Amino acid sequence: MIVKTISSSARRWCGLLVLLWVGSLLAHAEIPNPFPAGELHEFTLPNGLRLVVKEDHSLPITAMVVTVHGGASVDGNTPGAGHYCEHLVLQGTRHYPGRLAPQDALERAGGVSEATTTRDMTRFQATVVSSQVRLLVDVLADVVGAPTLDEDNFDHERPTILAEIQQEADSPLFALLNAGYAASYPTHPYRLRPSGTIEDILKLHVDDVRAYYRRWYVPNNLSVVLVGDITAPRALELVTRAFGAAKSTAVPDWPDMDPTPAKTVSGHYPTAQPDTYQLLVFPAPAYSDFSATVATDVLMSLLTDGNEALLPARWIRDGISVTNFGAEFVSARQPGRIMLWAETPPAAAEKLKRSTLALLAELAAGNIPAAGLAAAKQRLGTHLLLDNETYSQQAVTLAFYEGLGGMQPISRYLPSVLALTSAQLQAGVPTKPLAWITMGQRPEGGE
Repeated sequence: MIVKTISSSARRWCGLLVLLWVGSLLAHAEIPNPFPAGELHEFTLPNGLRLVVKEDHSLPITAMVVTVHGGASVDGNTPGAGHYCEHLVLQGTRHYPGRLAPQDALERAGGVSEATTTRDMTRFQATVVSSQVRLLVDVLADVVGAPTLDEDNFDHERPTILAEIQQEADSPLFALLNAGYAASYPTHPYRLRPSGTIEDILKLHVDDVRAYYRRWYVPNNLSVVLVGDITAPRALELVTRAFGAAKSTAVPDWPDMDPTPAKTVSGHYPTAQPDTYQLLVFPAPAYSDFSATVATDVLMSLLTDGNEALLPARWIRDGISVTNFGAEFVSARQPGRIMLWAETPPAAAEKLKRSTLALLAELAAGNIPAAGLAAAKQRLGTHLLLDNETYSQQAVTLAFYEGLGGMQPISRYLPSVLALTSAQLQAGVPTKPLAWITMGQRPEGGE
């Protein structure tokens, strides 16, 4: 599952007010499961493509997501090829020639669309009024199944990709998190930025992107999700017509995971920032370890979210000044990472690290506040509802888990969260960091 908290005072208070309002509505009622198993329909086409359908006829809208199982982690010797491929397939297809013609076709029908590449997958998504659902399926099928991958479009798109990478690099927090991935994965491709670096993109040739496309954009490596005003039989009919003729092809193996580093990796990146950003990186379970993933989500909420959040309370108790803080845990196909970050004066950075590790040690020893645990579980249930209010959000959630290996556990997620025990949480608390990264001013008295 995903827990991603980027915290600042204003955002924390805004989010807290929303959670308090929704939480007050649910305080004396059972939290409804947005993904009950009986409402999720699964199909596998003869060519291996997976289809997931969730019917909801409350509104005349249908959302669709196509997931390519394999993002930046399977770029191989051509870093950035997966992200470049995401851009290039949208620059013209067999039936929708011309730059951005597929997206233009959807927009003319009143639809909205977007695409993204992560370490584990590439997703193409769009939402239309349900009367245009056939166009929706046909356009996205053409995007992943019949792109032109033209060399002129390849050259035309390069400045756009370079600008995206530069925009990311200009964010200190983005640079800090990527430094954490690089330090904690010695060789595995999770260490690399999903978008690639400027140097990576300048080295790529159109044939590198075409090779990536041939390896990974095959039907037995795709999942299609449709949510909203469409029946499961109609969805199966449309998807079979649009995707069914494609031939399955053997998919390469995923890269092996690195062994756990024997000791904590430390690093400092000096910048002109007046404060010190620091990042503690810990191991996290793979999505296939579903129970551990649920426990990690609850732990992240317990540490960083809401009035009862343990980390800011501990730092206040220890007299540590914190300008900004946050946490990130994104479920991953292979073992992932928990990242805890904070911005402090240089003199407080080392003290904050010790304070954080002491708190984690206490939790791992079983000192878990019952009220805080109950509140964290309630917050996660509330987040699950807020994050899946629309058909588009629901389709993205289902497609995300499809990209990690299958959406089947999603119907068990909320019940598993609410049933999580203190002992289960305790067993999943990490205490030994894989990396401690600082950026900006060097910590006073630090390593």
